[in-house]
Amino acid sequence: MKLLKQAGTMVLASTLLLTVAPIGVWAESVSGTATTAMTSPAFPGQADISVQDAKITKEQAIEYAKGYITLPTDYILQSISLNGFYGQNGQSIPTWNISYSKKVKDRFYGTANIAINGLDGTLTSYNLNDNDPEHKPSYPPKVDFQAAKELAASFVAKVNPSKQKELLYDESVEKAFRTPLDGNYQYNIRYDRSVGGVPFSGNGLNINVNGEGQVTSYWYNWDDKVIFDKVSAPISTEKAAQLFREKTELSLQYLIPYNTQGKRAPIISYFMNSFALDAATGEISQPVPSVSGDNKPLTEKPLGTKPTATLNLTKEEAVKKVSTTFNLSAEYKLQEASYNETKNPETGETSSSWNMSWNKATADTTASGKIVAGNNVWASVNSKTGVITNFNYYIPYSGDNEKPIEGKISLDDAIAKSTEFVKAQLPGSTDQLVLNVQKEYSQDMLKQMRTWEVSYKRVIDGVAVNNEEVRVSIDRVTGAISNYYVSLSDVAYPAQKPEVISIDKAKDLWLAQFDVKLGYVLDSNGYTGAIPIEKYRLMVAAGEVPPAGATASKAESKAKLVYSLVPKNVNRDSFLLDASSGQWRSAQSGEIISLDKVIVSDIDKHWAQNELQLMLDYQALDVKDGKVNPDQTIKRGELVKMLVIAMNGGNGGIYYGAERAASFADVGNGSKYFAYVENAVDRGLLDVGKEFNPEATMNREEMAQLIVKALGYHSLTKYDGVFNKDFLDAGKLANVGDAAIVVGLNIMTLSDGNFAPQEEVTKAQAASAFYRFLQTRAELQEKPRYYY
Repeated sequence: MKLLKQAGTMVLASTLLLTVAPIGVWAESVSGTATTAMTSPAFPGQADISVQDAKITKEQAIEYAKGYITLPTDYILQSISLNGFYGQNGQSIPTWNISYSKKVKDRFYGTANIAINGLDGTLTSYNLNDNDPEHKPSYPPKVDFQAAKELAASFVAKVNPSKQKELLYDESVEKAFRTPLDGNYQYNIRYDRSVGGVPFSGNGLNINVNGEGQVTSYWYNWDDKVIFDKVSAPISTEKAAQLFREKTELSLQYLIPYNTQGKRAPIISYFMNSFALDAATGEISQPVPSVSGDNKPLTEKPLGTKPTATLNLTKEEAVKKVSTTFNLSAEYKLQEASYNETKNPETGETSSSWNMSWNKATADTTASGKIVAGNNVWASVNSKTGVITNFNYYIPYSGDNEKPIEGKISLDDAIAKSTEFVKAQLPGSTDQLVLNVQKEYSQDMLKQMRTWEVSYKRVIDGVAVNNEEVRVSIDRVTGAISNYYVSLSDVAYPAQKPEVISIDKAKDLWLAQFDVKLGYVLDSNGYTGAIPIEKYRLMVAAGEVPPAGATASKAESKAKLVYSLVPKNVNRDSFLLDASSGQWRSAQSGEIISLDKVIVSDIDKHWAQNELQLMLDYQALDVKDGKVNPDQTIKRGELVKMLVIAMNGGNGGIYYGAERAASFADVGNGSKYFAYVENAVDRGLLDVGKEFNPEATMNREEMAQLIVKALGYHSLTKYDGVFNKDFLDAGKLANVGDAAIVVGLNIMTLSDGNFAPQEEVTKAQAASAFYRFLQTRAELQEKPRYYY
């Protein structure tokens, strides 16, 4: 951990910091449409914000913003408003939000938003969106990570000098940094609040610096009223690491990668729960409330058979099914019933359901007895099996919602009722449903809870099935079922647990992905895990429970010293640990991946070492036995994969489901190259044909054609007369235009005046050509114009 030192004078900072034009000055002119708007808070019970609540006037806020941020003259003030935002201690802080924009002939080419604390004039946030088509990012970026850090430090020295000595640089993002594949890149610089040299991530600031050296965003959060625990002798880092190993618990789960290629097969994986250790005692800090159950299913054998998909319920039958099951009174009037069908592209099977809603109108005694919207019910029924998959009973917000809940139904009674209900509704699944319910609640939590939440996770021979469960909500006042949700699939999971690596080995693999770090964290408040987070958010929005900040408006924020497991690679896409093989897999595709930087033994001092390492960083090249074999001819599939990854900026998400018909007979849905080849087809890089030959080699002319298509210039090659044909071997080229373009743009080169179109391409040559392609693309591509 390094304290943020005040940055010295830097030529780079002075020329690039916060400018979008060669010389930037504050925009003095004010748009005639600028307004001052006072908006009310979003949550029920929050006090209105008015100008009187702010100690900083509108005019002062603008002057503060002028001192913090330098904008070009063509950015004009659009609006200024005063809003209230909750701080960590629940206090509503008046904040001036100032908006500027660059407009050319009724088209917005950029916006800048600045937030000023209405109590003390502090800059709390800043965001710049530059959509000017004349401002194109270059590649490689003009500034590297180190330069971005210096620019961020200079910005902090300018806008928040009083906090400089209280900040610690968070190096986690930099440690996981990979050289970007796109000039349009944002360096994320994070500083945590320093408390005696220990980071408190609950306070601090974030700064984004783009590849051109502009500070594009700033976010500041600080609470001077936080009370920090004093720990005179925390346990050592080594002791904490030992305790993490002893207290870490792993569980087995079946997971299906959501973007898997080919047949969607479950992968058995080891899952690790995250937790923190109290730095003073070594005990688990804020442990997850205990749950009932011993991982035993509701019944040893199913109580019945699973329903066959042969019913084809009518609307009337579906309505009756729900009304009878949940005892809906005649006061509930059917509002809507819609029939929906979806086809599984992998299996070809069609599923169908009825989605229905009811409304119970209530009399509004304050409005002359007019009928207004009242209680609502939503439900879904599988029309083929007759299984009710969803039921939701909603009571609209009223003043009574703010009163403490006085429950009349015990948790044990709620469990008993929900269990009998689940057995009756899903008799064919009772041998795979395990009770999973929180047993301990504080009195404060109970005062806010209208329902008991009882869930049943699906477990097959001791292995939990991810995202498959049954949830039941029992009203603590009336005892009625207010919510019911079923998520059980027809996926063919193994009946018996497969052979897996040992717990100890899995722990070693998991814990190796984390660093043990000492830091302060806030004691929990607000959401406590007693109910699903999605439902908690809905309840807050509906006013059924107050937001976390509102409930703590007079409470002091306290922070305790803990040891946490911090990921070594914060930029890594989600992944899972294959419990059968001990290998890491992408949670998106299921492909085997490396979580560590790919290091090979055969590119040191190679002429294309940097370009090869860049492609290795994004796992675009195949590695075998620790070698990439740079001078080996590259396969067609591997080359296309590398080009697509380069064009995609190294981002994930290249996925095609089972509904996608293969463009080539020899690159089917199960091929490791399928997504990349299909993406290349969609980008116009490849023409659909009978065979692609992914394992064959590729020659220089073929690669040149791909690069020209990637640049969007392939149509130009039809005009043969406009190109330089001074290649000694021009007669051997099928299309001289492709070669002329890549040579003219210095993406590929000649050898003794020859292009050598039939020469096979090596991995090093492909990596080098694609790097120069990225440089050229940045120089030539037009920036999209955004019209609003």
